[in-house]
Amino acid sequence: MSLIIQIQSIAVSFLFGIVFSVIYNILYFILYTKYWFINLISNLLFSFIMFGLYFYLLLLINNGVVHLYFLLSLFLSFALYNKLFVKFRVKWKKTMLNQLK
Repeated sequence: MSLIIQIQSIAVSFLFGIVFSVIYNILYFILYTKYWFINLISNLLFSFIMFGLYFYLLLLINNGVVHLYFLLSLFLSFALYNKLFVKFRVKWKKTMLNQLK
């Protein structure tokens, strides 16, 4: 696999991790219920769909070759975005609560 294809694959993995995190956070507020079984099924279904899309993208870019650093890039971007999103969400909630008082 050429270096250009590897860089494209890492970039797509990183961007897909951000997209995965954004969609997960949006759907978490929509699909979360008090029933753990429904939460488990919806999370598993969402994860299977998203990872299917990820592997399909890798299939289009580099014939479906998966390296460890592609997955590390995916999970790193997911974790970084969640860390930043949580800080933003906490600040947003505080400002909203202050405005309501």
